[in-house]
Amino acid sequence: MIDTPKHIYQKQFEIIVAKPLKERLKNVFEMTELSRNIIKNRIKAKNPDISDIDLKIEVFKKFYSSDFDKQTLELIIKDMEKYYFT
Repeated sequence: MIDTPKHIYQKQFEIIVAKPLKERLKNVFEMTELSRNIIKNRIKAKNPDISDIDLKIEVFKKFYSSDFDKQTLELIIKDMEKYYFT
């Protein structure tokens, strides 16, 4: 649902663009880390006994499942498992 008027979005954009690049990048990294932690917590809540490696793989799936086709995603996951288990 999009119920925010266009002029409000424009004002938000102007405020963000007015900030120095360093601050904008810092905000992006903080938001990314926050979303990663939210996803981790949801996965852990559903599966409290999940291993650290499996948690990393599940987080990866959540973040990138729409960026890769199923075959490529599975290849990446297999390589992640090889990397973490060796």
